Amino acid sequence: MTADLVTADGHRDHSGRGVDGQVAASVRRMLDEDRTSELLGIQVESAVAGRARARMRVRPDMVNGHAIVHGGLVFALADTTFACAVNSFGPPVVTAGADIVFRRPGHLGDDLVAEAMTRSRQGRTVICEVTVRRGDDVIAEFSGRGVQIAAGGGKPSAAGSPVRTGSPDSAGQKDDRPLRTGADTDAVDGPAAPGHAPGG
Repeated sequence: MTADLVTADGHRDHSGRGVDGQVAASVRRMLDEDRTSELLGIQVESAVAGRARARMRVRPDMVNGHAIVHGGLVFALADTTFACAVNSFGPPVVTAGADIVFRRPGHLGDDLVAEAMTRSRQGRTVICEVTVRRGDDVIAEFSGRGVQIAAGGGKPSAAGSPVRTGSPDSAGQKDDRPLRTGADTDAVDGPAAPGHAPGG
C-alpha cells in the first residue's frame, strides 16, 4: 500500500497518488477526503465534463477464495469512477443506486481500467454508465444513479438524508416531504443546490 501523502495544509498530495490528466477541481476536492480509493490503489487518470477514467491493479489481498478478484472491489472501482464522472460537473453527487453485471473474472496482477460516461442529468438525478476492462476484455458493466445533495460551504452535508427535503413553509416550519427528482423538478441548467450552479 502506498504512503498517505499529506501536504502542510492537511490535504492529500495528489502527485504521489496517480491523479493526472485533466481532473475537474470538484473531483480533486472529493479525492482529498477519499481514503478508500487510496487504500485500494485506485488511480484517477481523468475526470471532466461527465466522463472519467480510473485504474486499479489486482493485488494478492484483493483475490477471493475462487482465485478471482472480489466482486465488491470491482464494484468499488466502478463506483469510484462513477463518482468522479458525475462530480466533475461541480455540485456534489452521491450514488443512490447501482447495478453491476460481471462479464469475466479478473485475476491477480490484472490492471483493471474503468471508463465512465454520464448519460443523463435531470433535476437532481444523474445517470452514468461505467465499463471495467482488462485490455480488450470487458470485466464488468455498471449502471449508476446519482442524486445531487445539499451542500453548505462547498461541502456535502454529513447529517441526515443525502437528499434535501422540502423548504420551510410560510410559517417557518420545515416541510419534511422528500424532494422529488426527475424531469418535473428543476431544469437541468438551473441551480440545483444552494450556492451551486451546474458546471460551477
